[in-house]
Amino acid sequence: MIVDIEPISLGISLAAIVAFIAPIYINKKKQSNLLKSKQQKFMEEANKQGLVLENHDFWRGEYAIGIDSGKHKLLYMNLGAELEFQLISTDNISHIDLQKQNHLVGKGSKKVEIIDSLTLIIQQKEASIKKANLCFFDGEKNSDLSGEWPLIQKWNALLKKEMTSSN
Repeated sequence: MIVDIEPISLGISLAAIVAFIAPIYINKKKQSNLLKSKQQKFMEEANKQGLVLENHDFWRGEYAIGIDSGKHKLLYMNLGAELEFQLISTDNISHIDLQKQNHLVGKGSKKVEIIDSLTLIIQQKEASIKKANLCFFDGEKNSDLSGEWPLIQKWNALLKKEMTSSN
């Protein structure tokens, strides 16, 4: 069986495919470059503070957290409305609280838990130092979780371990 394809039909088909794929590819490339630049800002801030982050995470393209256990420092980034970095001394932590705000939707046995926010609240030993509120998920910005629950549990455990080792 021989298939005869007209060059004009082939050209139109290829042009249509490229016209469909090109915007998707360009958008993906743009998002990838934007994410890399945000991650680079976080790493530049860590370098500026003289930190070597042996453990760090990025999520949602606007949050980052990292720890330098040797220097007992935690660096947190939230790119919400404006660039915000928080540098927290982990050797002075007195209390860590994992705060999960939620509400239930539905009736009877079909109630579903909707998480509104996930925050790590870090209290320092010195009362003069303000509590650090590290937002991991904000339900007003995002409609669903994307791995934030296991991530906040990981950092809660990691910081509690850091807190007990420094005490």
